Amino acid sequence: MKTRILGIDAMRSMAILLAMGSHVYSETGVGRYLTPEVSIPLRVLMQTATPIFVLLLGTMLELVYYPRWISGQKALVTSRLFKRALQCWILYALSIFCLFLVDDGYSLKFSISCLLFMGNSPYTEILKFYAFILALAPLLLWVRERVELWPLVAFALAYQLAWPLLHDLPDVRTDLGFPRQVARIVKFLTGFGSSHLAGPSVLHGLTLVIGGLCLGRFIAAGRRGPTDEERAAAFGRRISLALLPLVAMSVTALLTAPDWVFRGLSNMSLRMNSHVIYFAAGALAALCLTLAFIWIVDVRAPGRASMWRGLSFFGRTSMFTFAWGNMLLYLVDHRPTTEVGAFGMAALLLATICLMSLLFDLIMRHSDSARTLLAVVNRPLDRLTGLSLAK
Repeated sequence: MKTRILGIDAMRSMAILLAMGSHVYSETGVGRYLTPEVSIPLRVLMQTATPIFVLLLGTMLELVYYPRWISGQKALVTSRLFKRALQCWILYALSIFCLFLVDDGYSLKFSISCLLFMGNSPYTEILKFYAFILALAPLLLWVRERVELWPLVAFALAYQLAWPLLHDLPDVRTDLGFPRQVARIVKFLTGFGSSHLAGPSVLHGLTLVIGGLCLGRFIAAGRRGPTDEERAAAFGRRISLALLPLVAMSVTALLTAPDWVFRGLSNMSLRMNSHVIYFAAGALAALCLTLAFIWIVDVRAPGRASMWRGLSFFGRTSMFTFAWGNMLLYLVDHRPTTEVGAFGMAALLLATICLMSLLFDLIMRHSDSARTLLAVVNRPLDRLTGLSLAK
């Protein structure tokens, strides 16, 4: 049985498409021309992208990095995670520099605050979050090895359920009088406060990462058996049995949730407030969709692996797409004023982003020169992460 799960790559690709679609939707204003019956479900669907990203980060840690961690490769794993963290931060820094050049609201002082996790960008906050979480990931793996998953799950549930109490704590800026920069870093770390940051916070995001660890363990446990055929059959049964209750829960939630929940999910107010409902809905959607993609791609159609590899180029270029695709949106200084113009601009931007990512994927997979150049560019990061471990 193959070791790579193509359904996860396909799900990551879909999440990237949803995220970039959400940003294009906001940038071009196409929502003005849609009825609430269309715009609200569409926005809710697009808002599932962030929970999917974060959940899959935890799944990757469990499936890829944790086996190496417990096999004695702690230094290598730590180095690679630190390198990924630095790559995310550098790409985030480039996006802030782009805003500094084209947006009058991004002064030098505010841009530096953003680089120090005390600011906010319109679309690339997930890169900042990834940089921080990946830097913390070795500590998370160390805890995972020593206490197993249940204490981590207990922490995740407790922190989410404590939302009513934590939400009512005194505000760092308005109640306690701390500077705006302090309030922003507190909001970024904890998710609470009056600062206008999109989130998710580090601690709230960790709860989704822990959910991803559990999903990774569930997947890994279903891929055992004496033969490839038996492993494939057991894996299929395991995914199917898990997917049935998740689909039932998702359908029930969609049919019974009050209107204010859908509005809060679509306009990001629940996300901005770090509301427990946002993370519960996001976790449910991420788990259900991820298992559904695994079921479709790896269980039901394993013979179409080459097709899914081709369609999953977004998943292989996620960092590139999220950084350079959003910088493209920053640089486009055009706001359509008609319905035809808005939808035309949205289609053009999405097509350009897809083409950029597809070309990057093709070049990196088929060009030895491009891979050599990338290795040269990454060499300072390799040395930096290696020196940090040596110390």
